[in-house]
Amino acid sequence: MKFIKICKMTIDGLNYSNSDEFYWDSDIKGFAVKITKTKKTFVVQSRVNGRTIRKNIGSCSVFTPDEARKLAKKFLGEMAQGIDINYREKVSNAKNTTLQMAFDEYIAIKNITESTKTKYKRSMRLRFNDWKDKPIPSITREMIEARFIEASKSSKSIANSDFRFLRALLNFAMEKYIIEGEPLIPSNPCNRLKALNLWNKIPRKRSYVHPSQIKTFFTGLQHNENDSDCVKTVKNQCLFILFTGCRDQEAGKLQWCNVDLDLKTITFENTKNHKEHILPMGTYLYDFLLSLKQNRGISPYVFPANNNSGHVENQRKTVQYIAETSGIKFSLHDIRRTFASIANNHIAGITNFTLKKLLNHSEDDVTAGYIQFEIESLRRPMQMIEDYILKQAGVKENETNKVVEFPQTNVGM
Repeated sequence: MKFIKICKMTIDGLNYSNSDEFYWDSDIKGFAVKITKTKKTFVVQSRVNGRTIRKNIGSCSVFTPDEARKLAKKFLGEMAQGIDINYREKVSNAKNTTLQMAFDEYIAIKNITESTKTKYKRSMRLRFNDWKDKPIPSITREMIEARFIEASKSSKSIANSDFRFLRALLNFAMEKYIIEGEPLIPSNPCNRLKALNLWNKIPRKRSYVHPSQIKTFFTGLQHNENDSDCVKTVKNQCLFILFTGCRDQEAGKLQWCNVDLDLKTITFENTKNHKEHILPMGTYLYDFLLSLKQNRGISPYVFPANNNSGHVENQRKTVQYIAETSGIKFSLHDIRRTFASIANNHIAGITNFTLKKLLNHSEDDVTAGYIQFEIESLRRPMQMIEDYILKQAGVKENETNKVVEFPQTNVGM
């Protein structure tokens, strides 16, 4: 151990030499200066309950030797009384963890999609901005109840969504920041919403394109001379969802490297449940994608756009325009429900297990985990669904592969 009289002159004379070193004060036992390659730091060190505890006081460029010596005496005195000052600081920091601090860690650690991150950031900005600097233990049940009731006056569904996010964030914080072996807060204050039956009851959407409407709908998705590039690309996306049942952003983010025209398969990587989803193509879908690829530009995306992401997104207004001009009111998720409804109600032999595989729904039973699934077993169901759609659309079987050409465009969304 190296001992010095800790003062400004001796500190200025200390230099780094190949490895970190401690220079201990000759007057106060346990008070030292730590020299590293980049800085000099005042530290204290002592044993507490049989363990060596070391704490940084601060940089030598911030504290004077006299200021550091006073703090060193204080910390060493506390440690002499058996106080683990590092643990005390950790507990204090945990208790003062703010909603924003927990959110930043939540976003960094959790495996969530970019769209979900954007949604959560919106909730923080618009619903909980004035709470972001509050320590989590200070957010009470009464505060949550009052804000939820007020938020529900504007939009019941958005209120539910925002507070489900808050509930998940507080669950994360409870276990992330442990104090003396116990959660940061004893229970989630959002539980009050369930206990008092305050969650808004939102009827599940059941809208879809009825088989009797498919002909009109299908016709409305064909390109015409008045369509902008944006409208043409979103129409292409709508048709793709109709024949695959995928989610809108699973289609939007699809890249050509995940479309195998030799094996006639499509691989979705950016899925809601984070599981790779592979679907075989029917004959119409194959020719549709082949036509798109032959007319593609330089974009790696199947449905490109001139925006920051490079692919179609936030296309609600364009979908509304297509719905108005086609005469069939729909959303992109309605098209997914249409695919699912056709598979379930009009195609013989499709089991619930197969339907889940087609839609990439998570399995919720033990038996399903034992079934070894082959992608090729989906090819026949996919073709049967496709044939049913084309039949309802009035497309003759021998013209299936020549129905329409779909030039690919780069569009501004």
